[in-house]
Amino acid sequence: MTPHVPLQLSADAGPPRVGAFRRALRRWLGDALEARQAEVGASPDLSDDLADLADDLVLATSEALENVVDHAFAGVAEPGRMSLQAYLADDVVTIVVADDGHWRAPTSGPTSRGRGITLMQNLTDAEVDHGPGGTTVTMRKPLPQPAHDRPIAQA
Repeated sequence: MTPHVPLQLSADAGPPRVGAFRRALRRWLGDALEARQAEVGASPDLSDDLADLADDLVLATSEALENVVDHAFAGVAEPGRMSLQAYLADDVVTIVVADDGHWRAPTSGPTSRGRGITLMQNLTDAEVDHGPGGTTVTMRKPLPQPAHDRPIAQA
C-alpha cells in the first residue's frame, strides 16, 4: 500500500489555531481515507466505520490541542509552538501533537476538568511523553477491517 501524504502543521499555541488544525485534520482524514478506499477497490464514499474513526480521531486530537493551549504555556507571557502531524501507513492512522511548553500534572482533587487524557486513551492508543523540551502525545488507530475480511461471529 502507498502511504498517503502526511499532514504537517505548526503554529503559535493559541485558541484560534485549535479550530484551524482540527478542520485541516478533518479534511486530511477524509482525503486519506478516501484514497485508501480507492486503493483497495472499495467505494470512495466513507463507510460508517471510517467516518466514525475520523470523528474519534478529530475529537481526541482536538482534546490534545486544547491541552496545549490551556496548560503547556500557563503563566508565560507569550505562548510557544504547537505542532500536529498525521499520517496513514500500514492501515494505521498516527497523529502526533507536540508542544515546547511545560508539563502540568493533572489535579488530584475533585474537579470538572482533567478527563482529556482518559478521553484520548479511550478513543485511540494514546501515549503521552513529557520532558524539559515539551510534551508529545502520539495517538494511533488501526483502520477497521472491511466487512468481507472480518471473521464470522459465532452464536
